[in-house]
Amino acid sequence: MKKQVKKSIMDNAREYWIYADESVQAGAKYSKFFGGCIVPAHKCFEIKKRLESKKYELRLGKEMKWQRVTHQRLDDYQSMITAFFDELRAGHVRVRIMFQETKSTFSRAPEENRHDPYYKLYYQFIKHAFGLAHMPVNEQGTRLRLFLDQLPHTAEYSAQFKGFIAALPQSSQLRHQSLKLDPSHIAEVDSKSHVLLQCVDVVLGAMAFRLNEMHLVKPDGSRIRGKRTIAKDKLYRHILSEISSLKPHFNPKISTASDPFPEGTWSMPYRHWLFKTRGL
Repeated sequence: MKKQVKKSIMDNAREYWIYADESVQAGAKYSKFFGGCIVPAHKCFEIKKRLESKKYELRLGKEMKWQRVTHQRLDDYQSMITAFFDELRAGHVRVRIMFQETKSTFSRAPEENRHDPYYKLYYQFIKHAFGLAHMPVNEQGTRLRLFLDQLPHTAEYSAQFKGFIAALPQSSQLRHQSLKLDPSHIAEVDSKSHVLLQCVDVVLGAMAFRLNEMHLVKPDGSRIRGKRTIAKDKLYRHILSEISSLKPHFNPKISTASDPFPEGTWSMPYRHWLFKTRGL
């Protein structure tokens, strides 16, 4: 018998907002990290209000970032991450992380195509990681809006990428969903103004940090790790415990099994995707 998927707030929305970011693009073991979250548009304001309130309470400043984690702020970042995962547990937010093994990343491209792998992977992440092909079908159509942390390349490359993203509703895998994605609704934004992007940055940074074994790094000439490295390792472990509350026996190094398959690619609150190149 086919397992029934429990309906949630996420299944009844007419519009969804996706916040996406990227991290380490050249790691020792894993590279090309992309991360994001998807929220129902009609709930986004109250979600952000709760998170902003918690951030203000903890006095975390204008912007939270993985790179700003220190021994002194560890408890505050842990509290903020718990607040973020409370939104996942309540069914208000879903998070996706994608990365590759470094040995399987693209070979060096010609100079004129040096940005292609980055944008091709980003496109795959947006198209597939959130399970859009398996979201509930709305007879009136479903709108999407994307908020991308500022893209690192030229305006020309960014415009081309946005054009491909805008065409997603016409792709064979998504055409049946009647998605509506206006090109003007694909925006580059400053993460300082978006608490959801900041939360994604911390989770994404933690995964890139630990999967590349940066928790083992010691300062030159020292036999012990630095305080910041230890703090980041503890924050990673805290994040892992939060993920495990949603997905017991979670393994960060492999793609998270879809439960149920294939609807779980949409309905699961948190998933990892170890992307393997297949002729991109």
